[in-house]
Amino acid sequence: MQFNTSLNGAIFVGLRNDYYTLKYSKSPLNQYKRATQHYGLSLGLFTGIGGTTMNSSVTRNTISSEYDGVVWSKGIAGIIGINNFTLGLSLGIDHLFDQNRQNWIYQNKPWLGLAFGLNIN
Repeated sequence: MQFNTSLNGAIFVGLRNDYYTLKYSKSPLNQYKRATQHYGLSLGLFTGIGGTTMNSSVTRNTISSEYDGVVWSKGIAGIIGINNFTLGLSLGIDHLFDQNRQNWIYQNKPWLGLAFGLNIN
């Protein structure tokens, strides 16, 4: 498992369906209170640019220095939203944009990603 602080950005294009349920409950003062549940489903493609740490451990010991390389990420993602919480699963591949791409162990290898979101507005 890896955690990094590199800046990454992507565009997601896909289809989304939203479902709402309304429920009314009566209070002891004969007033009605509305409760709303929201469910959303999305499926689509993404593409974007990001950064990755390059060093000897990810290039089969072919470089001795360490730097941040630029990668192009692309793939497919599915997202489920329940009220203000979002959970997503993505499958993608990365392509390094520099001279060490032949030795980068993640070049064009599939990866699986998990996304969490919280709508705070």
